[in-house]
Amino acid sequence: MASAATFKDQGNEEFKKENFLKAAALYTQAIKADPENAVLYSNRSAALLKLNKVTKALEDADAAIKLRPEWEKGYFRKAAALEVLDKLQEALDVYQTAAKLAEAEGGGPSKELAIKIRTLSKLHKIKATHKEDTLVEALLAAVAAAGITGGNLAALNEFAKDMAGHAEGNVRDQGHDFPPSVHFLPGSGAAAHEEKERHVMANLAFTAPEVYAEFVTGMRGTAERMAAAAVLAIIPKATVAYPQTWSRKGWPAACGGPRQQGLFVQLDVRTGAGGCSRHTWFMPIATEGKDAKTLGKPTPVSAEEFGPLPPLIK
Repeated sequence: MASAATFKDQGNEEFKKENFLKAAALYTQAIKADPENAVLYSNRSAALLKLNKVTKALEDADAAIKLRPEWEKGYFRKAAALEVLDKLQEALDVYQTAAKLAEAEGGGPSKELAIKIRTLSKLHKIKATHKEDTLVEALLAAVAAAGITGGNLAALNEFAKDMAGHAEGNVRDQGHDFPPSVHFLPGSGAAAHEEKERHVMANLAFTAPEVYAEFVTGMRGTAERMAAAAVLAIIPKATVAYPQTWSRKGWPAACGGPRQQGLFVQLDVRTGAGGCSRHTWFMPIATEGKDAKTLGKPTPVSAEEFGPLPPLIK
């Protein structure tokens, strides 16, 4: 019979190939051969989390901690599972425990751990002030936070409601894969513009870096020409070859892994002080079952780190 180390090595190879189910099975074989090895539980926890078996991943993380209470990796695995469960404060506390243990061992926290703590701290602050359950609620809250008053506020609120309905209608009719689009609300002093200028289809915008750069330049020019009060982008993840911001370190676990389909919505609002208030959300889209073609709850993400577009209002 193969040794625990052999099963572990085989599991690691399958994990690298993203064969997470096979990796978890091999780690299980390794655990049977060496049930007191914390590393094996930690590895299986990582594989189970990739399979969205969050409760079992959490149990394995706890087992790793019990076997090696001074080892930071078990805490890292536990925090990752808590993050997926949207228990952000608890996850942040556990990540910080992992960092303290790493420092006690003399090496300090890994780059991945440091990024997790930084991005989760930001996300927790964002979510503390954005508790909206629907896209329209999220957009209206963002508009309110921009500090706009008078008639401009009424126009922004109407724009937000129309755009939320447009995004939800696209998902309802076409699912997770439909052309991205950018929508402009001209400023009160802007000249009349054709409807097609206000609503731009972006079919090829996210296909390659050079195409993307040219598109961004064009959209910034349109925003400036219109003296845009707001710009809103509706971008299905399935249409984005570049930039794949979800592959960056620190992508919130609550937004799902690389295979989770969903929708980015990015809103830039020109503020009264002449600045720009930026907001980005990611919403999962179910692809099968009774919830297929349903837009999930909006999760706010850092526009600077994970927004699919840079600021369009300058």
